[in-house]
Amino acid sequence: MQYPNLTEDQIQDRCTQKVFARGEDYFYNEAIENPMFHGWTLSANCYGSEDAPYRVSVELTPTGIADAECSCPYDWGGDCKHIVALLLTYVHEPDEIHSIAPVLTAIAEKPRATLLSIISELLKREPALVPIVKTYADGVAESQFRDPPTTSAATVVASATTTAYREQIDRLFGDGFLEQHQLHKVITQLTALVRHAESLAQAGATEFALSILYALIHQSIIRYEDTLQSSELPRFVRTCTTQFIQITDTLQEPTALREYHQPLLELSFEAEAAFTPHLIYLLKQLCSTQDTTELQTAIEQRLDESRDRQTHVQLLLYLYLNNEQIAAAFRLARREEAAAVFINLLLEHQDEDTIWEALEEFSLTIEEYWDILKNPLANRIPNFTEQLLTLVEGHRPETAIMIYQGLIEQVLTSPKRTDYKTVQHYLTGAQKLYQQVDQESQWKTYLKVLRERHRRKRTLLEMLESPFGHQGKDPNI
Repeated sequence: MQYPNLTEDQIQDRCTQKVFARGEDYFYNEAIENPMFHGWTLSANCYGSEDAPYRVSVELTPTGIADAECSCPYDWGGDCKHIVALLLTYVHEPDEIHSIAPVLTAIAEKPRATLLSIISELLKREPALVPIVKTYADGVAESQFRDPPTTSAATVVASATTTAYREQIDRLFGDGFLEQHQLHKVITQLTALVRHAESLAQAGATEFALSILYALIHQSIIRYEDTLQSSELPRFVRTCTTQFIQITDTLQEPTALREYHQPLLELSFEAEAAFTPHLIYLLKQLCSTQDTTELQTAIEQRLDESRDRQTHVQLLLYLYLNNEQIAAAFRLARREEAAAVFINLLLEHQDEDTIWEALEEFSLTIEEYWDILKNPLANRIPNFTEQLLTLVEGHRPETAIMIYQGLIEQVLTSPKRTDYKTVQHYLTGAQKLYQQVDQESQWKTYLKVLRERHRRKRTLLEMLESPFGHQGKDPNI
């Protein structure tokens, strides 16, 4: 286990100058007693002005300090002098700090009677330990705290560290309502934690990095009601989810991410709608290559509780498609009237047969058809626009006319050089449909409007003369 290298400057950055000076006095007066490592937690007793010592603990990460606590009443910003004394011990007298690991190894080899004697002596000296020992004696802790076989030690420690980060973030938010200027200050401090997570990830401590980011996401959503509920916190959560995804992309064992599935889903049902798209997008990325049966069941059971039902439906459709449950996806799209969302997800999967099956079955609005045509993924399917137009022409010619008009306008208003051959092709298709539905007068009106709107495009005006003749032409233009 490689503990971080700390300096006095880093310790001074965490406290006031006066507190640091007092902490130095405590360090040099040997006020720190029995400093001990228990995993990544450094703890000790520190004797101060009271008869009984204060209990001091520091939560470390591979690149620095995650959190620090002391049982003293100091609460005036930054670390107290007792924490400073313990950190100075860590920097200047590391050999004085023992590790609990070899002690536990030695105790494990002792006979049962010796273990009972040790426990009895500990309880005599520290009565506060009685409830903890009783919990283990009742058999609860064994099942609750035993590490799953597939969980790494680093993941267990990082998961425990999340609580410490939540507490630290809560202290940044404070106890009351945050005005706008106060929120800006808090977000600046939270952003520094994001940078810290990035540093941890770069150092290879991805479990710690993810635990920080999850704590930031969780607490920002939970504390949203204590702010003016503007766009700053949702924007910040989007930053955190983006960073979370970037880190997970580097993991060699993505199955370790499964522990975040249920907590993120729970959070998405509790969160305001402003946060739901970011959480759902994060869940989509985490679930892209894993078995998500339990997650699907949880969404199905809680869909009626959603504050943003459409977004949860989108996630459920995504999970169905990932698991090749096509029939279930069709049923959900029909029930929730989510055909456009379903088809756009099918474009992500590039399942051409199912895409055309869905487009054949569902009737979309002109806006939904247009959104699908603008989806860059549609361009990967050969002749997608032409095939879609042919399909819509057969069932809804009036809708096809509107699609043609939108395509014509898109080409004519493009910043690139106008492709008049494409415009002519779309005009020919539109004219055929106007004639098919007996709307010759509407066709002439459309041409007149087209000439008026693009009167400076001479090539277009000349093209409209033939093969379309003088239909709709105003002699004053």
